[in-house]
Amino acid sequence: MVDIKGKDGIEYSFHIAKPLKKFLDEKVIKRINTRDKDYVMLVSGYEGSGKSTFGSQMAKYVDPDFCLDRMCFSAEEFKKAIYDAAKGECVVYDEAVTGMTAGGSITKVGRLLKSLMMQMRQKNLFVIVVIPSVFELNKYAVLHRAMSLFHVWEKKNRYCWVGYNKKDTKRIYITGKKNNVIKVRSRFNGRFYGKMGIDIDEYKEKKAYALEEEEEGQERVDKFSRQRDFAFKLLWDILKSKKKVFELQENSEYPISYKRMATILGKQV
Repeated sequence: MVDIKGKDGIEYSFHIAKPLKKFLDEKVIKRINTRDKDYVMLVSGYEGSGKSTFGSQMAKYVDPDFCLDRMCFSAEEFKKAIYDAAKGECVVYDEAVTGMTAGGSITKVGRLLKSLMMQMRQKNLFVIVVIPSVFELNKYAVLHRAMSLFHVWEKKNRYCWVGYNKKDTKRIYITGKKNNVIKVRSRFNGRFYGKMGIDIDEYKEKKAYALEEEEEGQERVDKFSRQRDFAFKLLWDILKSKKKVFELQENSEYPISYKRMATILGKQV
């Protein structure tokens, strides 16, 4: 067990297997503290596998002052945390919270790993992306930004992990993307248990709020989509030409592709 106390004065205790502790000391902490680089870790696992717990433990071990403010549940919050983070701190994006409805959000995070690359490197940040499946991320995020992947699962109340280095993470993505199956084996594995790296009650409260915000946001998106589709129908009734409808909206603030527009009109004409 490791016992870590941050600036909040609270002590967090959890188990980190010796091989994993050595990995974090030599591969992550050394890289961000002495080699002037950042480190991006991916943590994947199905619902209930403990991936949020595992990710928070990794964050707390490397950055004892890791707190709920840097446990992000949306792409916007993740971006702000990256900009606000101090040198050598850890930022976690936890897609596990809104996983069923946040497909667009994880796409944004994949893009942010590219667009915020300079910020992350200059600050030597340790960034953890917690997701249900590594195959949800875009190619750039996995092949060019991820330094390692940890897949976690639960079986008979035992929580386990298996780790992959950068080379094997690339192999997993390339060979398993088509069928969403991890085909690469690894002997780097172990168990994890103990507390989260942040206050569990505060985490649950923030999680509940994030879910509520996500549901409200999805309702707004659905309402906007229905209004947009109705507007296209009205334009079609007037212009009687998909090409003219497309040209009319092409220079708007939020244009869509011709294929998408044709699909919308195809439902109604």
